[in-house]
Amino acid sequence: MKAAGLNTIETYVPWNLHEPQRGNYQFGEGFADLVSFLKLIHEHEMFTIIRPSGYICAEWDWGGLPSWLLRDERMRVRSIHPGFLEALQNYYSRLLPILVEYQYNRHGAGSIIAFQIENEYGSYGNDANYLKALHEMYIKYGLNEILLTSDGPKYLSAGSLDDVWATVNFQRRATENIKYLRRFRPKHHIMITEYWTGWFDYWAGKHQTGAITPYDAKAFEADLEGILLLSEEEISINFYMFFGGTNFGFTSGAHHFPFRQYKPLVTSYDYDAPLNEAGDPTPKYYAIRRVLEKFYSKHPELYVLNNDRSHKYGHSLPTIPPSSTKTSYGTIQISGYKTFEQILADDLLTVTTKLTNGPKSMEQLSVNNKSGASQGFILYTVKDILSLTKGLACQVTVTAVADNAVVLANGQAIFQSLPSINQFQFDLPAKTENLSILVENMGRINFGPMLDRSRKGLLDKVLIDGKIKIKEWIVHVLEFRQGTSNINGWKPMQTTPDAKNILHDGPRLFFATFPIDNQQLIGDTYLNLDFNWSKGVAFCNGFNLGRYWNVGPQRTLYIPAQLLVKGVNQIQ
Repeated sequence: MKAAGLNTIETYVPWNLHEPQRGNYQFGEGFADLVSFLKLIHEHEMFTIIRPSGYICAEWDWGGLPSWLLRDERMRVRSIHPGFLEALQNYYSRLLPILVEYQYNRHGAGSIIAFQIENEYGSYGNDANYLKALHEMYIKYGLNEILLTSDGPKYLSAGSLDDVWATVNFQRRATENIKYLRRFRPKHHIMITEYWTGWFDYWAGKHQTGAITPYDAKAFEADLEGILLLSEEEISINFYMFFGGTNFGFTSGAHHFPFRQYKPLVTSYDYDAPLNEAGDPTPKYYAIRRVLEKFYSKHPELYVLNNDRSHKYGHSLPTIPPSSTKTSYGTIQISGYKTFEQILADDLLTVTTKLTNGPKSMEQLSVNNKSGASQGFILYTVKDILSLTKGLACQVTVTAVADNAVVLANGQAIFQSLPSINQFQFDLPAKTENLSILVENMGRINFGPMLDRSRKGLLDKVLIDGKIKIKEWIVHVLEFRQGTSNINGWKPMQTTPDAKNILHDGPRLFFATFPIDNQQLIGDTYLNLDFNWSKGVAFCNGFNLGRYWNVGPQRTLYIPAQLLVKGVNQIQ
């Protein structure tokens, strides 16, 4: 990033990453190690803009909000609802004191020069009291760098506060969009907090390179020159995304707009960004570097003035680091599997509970220290459906479900719904003894007006022939939080039924290995599932790579070299 000419790193802080269960705060290791990230930025003599608001959007599951908030049936997120503000206050009491120590004016390891209060709030609401409450929390905990809001050009008024720097987010039509901000704040410096370099993809959609129309590197470079070299305004710009990477595991979100169906997002967050999913430069990277080289030739010295410090920032562009090594490890043969019954019996994979008054959403279950379930799959089973059907064929109505559902009668798959369908009916065969409904959480809404309606699973009653309510359920939760590396008891693949019919007996977990010997390089690679694999989740050495689905447009899952080892590697 520095080699492209950038001087500042902007990052979100996902609440659900750092408080996955109520009161369980995680800041110390892995993806949650925020402090090491801030120190790394400082070591590279760059600045930081932090966007720590409870809601971040970012095509991340529920926009970063923790799912346990949905245990409150009256929850209204991004509002002055007491349950929301109390939970956010508790989270901020742990997060903000950490950030205070890394402010630019702290003279030591500080690189943070600005904090965002809320994220594009103007496109969601217009309650100034809510924004003021967040502002007061920031001040209470000692954040005294620049505070800002960011919104789309037409939503600036609803999403900003009078005494807070208002900034703008957009792609293309820079002159027109900047005029909105200039009219709104005539005397303020122009800051584009999100200049969208590309766009994201929906499952079953087309691959996108721009928000509305395709956006190639040539057009991107011309637009960037107009902003930084030709405009009469002094403009600061942040590229969103410069590096999108991957929404590993179950972290991808979804969109829902009025009059449009639920649309889940793919695992990759490549975004057609200047750095691709593996961190390699793309044509848009070189476009930025060329424009910034011209910019620095006209402005060789930049000054950052903030509080009691000033920093003279002379700039010459470093050499571009080499791209990461890519390695192919050939075709992998499936060697073992687990039946659905084995999966449900494995304590490493499932948590079981019972319901006696109809189904509940995964968030409302009394699991995970009463924080509910958050991710993955949830199986609802009626062990003795015969007592309700009297052994007769009948029609079953699922009145509310989110998202994808598979119905099994006596262990056999008989019906499947799509994520866009929130209710359905199916015919239950005569003499069915056990009925199961497996629901997949495909990602909570991260943008749109339906944030408060993001519960997953069976959300309301299930009826037999439109009148008999099924009350008693056994529920299995499959979140895969412990990964898959410690699973044993795989059945040999050659003992399984015909591959064409294997999934009729319910979902399976498959097992394969591939070697990396001492003479081979360990490099980034991709798992290609475009060969008769329909839908599921893949793991590498126990790490959740994310969802795959043959509807596309994503066809491969990225495996960074850091996940691989010399010797035997596992894929599940």
